[in-house]
Amino acid sequence: MISSSAVPSAALDLLITQGFDTTSVDELAATAGMSRSTFFRRFGSKENMVFADQEMIITHVKTTLAASSVSATQTLIDAAHVVFDQYTMNPEAAQLRHRLLSSVPSLRERELVSTHRYERAFYDFLSARELTNTAPHRALSLGISAGLVAIHNDHLRLWLRDPSATDREHLAADVSLFLDRFADLLDPNHAPKAKSSKAPRVVVSVLDAGDDEQAVLDAVSKALREHRD
Repeated sequence: MISSSAVPSAALDLLITQGFDTTSVDELAATAGMSRSTFFRRFGSKENMVFADQEMIITHVKTTLAASSVSATQTLIDAAHVVFDQYTMNPEAAQLRHRLLSSVPSLRERELVSTHRYERAFYDFLSARELTNTAPHRALSLGISAGLVAIHNDHLRLWLRDPSATDREHLAADVSLFLDRFADLLDPNHAPKAKSSKAPRVVVSVLDAGDDEQAVLDAVSKALREHRD
């Protein structure tokens, strides 16, 4: 499990209230309760500090994908869980980071780069499973990778607005529904369900023209019971 405290909430709050560009590393280090040298060893820069959690999550996602021995579909669902769980583990830090990225264009641009890194991690996993051997499959794999990130980000935005609006189960349901559309690619060895060759059965009930509604229902129920017997 990844630590949810890689980025101190107090430091994020300082960047928001005082301004990203006007806040010094010394101020951030003091707020985070560390020396300037420790700050640089741990983060390297203000920008790196903001994205320190994300770097850890990406590493964990890659590890999850590489170590998985279950189906491609289940592995991708598990990876989506990893990302969502880690972003939402510390609600205060998640909200602060969202506010900070919303107000600093350069950080939003770096966020987009990170999004592509998630897509690449998913695509590399599909490639390792030999699911990108043809041009059509490569195109589908790119679409799957981008779709997974889009679904996750949509749920994360919902959660940021209202934590009760979604959770990991809702995310998994949407990811599963999305991946079902690509079952032939993700699980090519899966045998489709055999279709029944039996002809449909017809149940006949004889009614009188003057029977009321209840009589009709009783007659149909009787016919169905006889049919089952």
